Amino acid sequence: MHPDLHAAVTELYAVFARHPRAERIGYCGHCVNDAEALVLQRVPLRRLTAGDLERFTFKLLSTWGDEADLRHFLPRILELFATGEQRDGHLLTKTLSNVRYHGTAWAPDELAAVEGYLLALMRQVLTDRDSPLRITALLEGAAENGHTVKPYLAVWADEPGEAATLRLAYLIDDFGWTFSRDDRYHREVRAWLRTGTPAGRLEAAFLATDDPEAADWFGQALEQLEFLTT
Repeated sequence: MHPDLHAAVTELYAVFARHPRAERIGYCGHCVNDAEALVLQRVPLRRLTAGDLERFTFKLLSTWGDEADLRHFLPRILELFATGEQRDGHLLTKTLSNVRYHGTAWAPDELAAVEGYLLALMRQVLTDRDSPLRITALLEGAAENGHTVKPYLAVWADEPGEAATLRLAYLIDDFGWTFSRDDRYHREVRAWLRTGTPAGRLEAAFLATDDPEAADWFGQALEQLEFLTT
C-alpha cells in the first residue's frame, strides 16, 4: 500500500471511531438473510472481509443499514479498496455517492479524512500498474452531487511514470463513452483533456516505452483524444 494511503486509512479509523456499531443494524428480511446480517453484528470491524461487506455495501441505505451504519463501516469499506481485497469499482462509486450525498452534514474532520483518502487512493492507482480499480470509478464517485474533480486530475502531474500514463489512456478509453454529458465532472475532465498536457504526456510515453501493449494503449488514446477534443 502507498505510504500516503496507509496514513489516510489510519486517519479514517481515528476520525470515524466516534460512530459505534449499532446494537441492531436494520435490514429487509426479504433481501438479507439473518445469517449474513449477524456477521456484521458480531465480527469486529477490522476483521470484516470483502465478502462479509460486499452485499452490505451494495444495499447500504436502501434495504440494509442507515447513515449511522455508513459512518461506522466506512473506514473498513474504504480500507478494503486500498488493500485490493475489494476490487469492484462499481461498489466504490456507489460508496462515494452515498458519502457525497449524506456528507454535507458531516463534521469537517470527517470530510477531510475522506478527501485525504481519495487523493491517496488516486496516487496508489496511478502508481500501481496492476491495480484492479479504474480511475473512472474513483472520479465518478468523487464527483457526485457537483463536487469538483480538479484536485484528482492534478495528482497526475506528480506521478510521471508509465503506470500513471497508462491510467490516463484507460481514462480516455472509458470517458469516450460519456464524453458529451454536460455535468460538472464531464466539463472539468473535457477542459483538462483539451489543455494539451494529456496529449503531450501520451506522445512522450508512446515514444519512450519498450512495452508493445503499453504502446498500443498510448497510440489508441492519442487517436481518441484527437477525436474527443476537436
